[in-house]
Amino acid sequence: MSEAPDKFASPGAFRMALALSVFLHHTTSYNIGMSAVLIFFVLSGYWVATMWAATYSKTRSPYLTFVVSRCWRIIPVFALCSGITWALLYWRGEHPAQIGGLAHQIFSNLFIIGYNTLPYQANVPGWSLDMELQFYLIAPLVIFLISKSIHVLAVFVLTTVLSQWLGGAATVAPFIIFFAIGVASAVYDLKPSRALAYRTLFATLALLVIFAALFIKNIALGELQGKDLVALSSTSNLLVAVMMTPFALYTVRQRSGWVDRMFGDLTYIFYLMHWPIIGLNQTGEGSYWNRLWLCSESLLVILAASFVIWRVFDHPINKWRAAWVKSRMLPSAALEARARGETAGAWREGRNRLHS
Repeated sequence: MSEAPDKFASPGAFRMALALSVFLHHTTSYNIGMSAVLIFFVLSGYWVATMWAATYSKTRSPYLTFVVSRCWRIIPVFALCSGITWALLYWRGEHPAQIGGLAHQIFSNLFIIGYNTLPYQANVPGWSLDMELQFYLIAPLVIFLISKSIHVLAVFVLTTVLSQWLGGAATVAPFIIFFAIGVASAVYDLKPSRALAYRTLFATLALLVIFAALFIKNIALGELQGKDLVALSSTSNLLVAVMMTPFALYTVRQRSGWVDRMFGDLTYIFYLMHWPIIGLNQTGEGSYWNRLWLCSESLLVILAASFVIWRVFDHPINKWRAAWVKSRMLPSAALEARARGETAGAWREGRNRLHS
């Protein structure tokens, strides 16, 4: 944590800003959503590595406790939002005639895994949660490898580059480097300075303003047709994500009050609820002014719905989850014994390497 907290860089508010970027992506053709998702993966890597070191590694059956806890954290809200999405689709009479395998639909709408390979995704943003859950399954291994050498990041870069031959978008391969960067930041305490964080932030915002200006110019000149509405390419999204990463890793070192933590919790629900709500309000239809009104209305509804779900559903469930994790913490004596054993093991390993 920083000694002098920077309120402008509050972690919960930053996450909400990323979620709003995804909302902007899906309600306009200014498609900056992918860059926001990539930054979410960086943040996830940092927090998972931090929680593993501080909590999960000190519990009974650490890997089991970690996986159960993380699934417990994201699956209930995901399943609830999936149910709401499907209910709204049927209510509007817009459910598809063909949805692919029913078993695959039911399983992935409840338990997330495999969502990105569904032939029909009722809640499109859910694809990134599929990646997130896959990250959880391999996170302890990623943390272990990076803790041995930061140069392992090169392997994850190669994995991302070769991802099309390693399962493609059905796996985490295309995105693993972003998660790994977050892990490395936590493991090696790589902290961007305030100056670097804000320089990269302002440079990124300047780039986004330039993209927006070009986008608005094309609208004004009536040059946007069909797919040409897309303002940012995949390469541009990648550039934005890379440029924003130092600021993202700067925010996680800032102190967070209860309001900011609430915003952080609301981000996940907002991210899942915005898609069915903008579909319900049909924000993509009508004149620009009509769309602006519908988008503003949708934003208020999404925020209100997210708060209600957080207050009456997500927050209580998360308290039960935290209590369960706490109940699995090892006694101090066991932790000390484990530490002594790990220290002795490390000493023996170093001695063997010295004499080999």
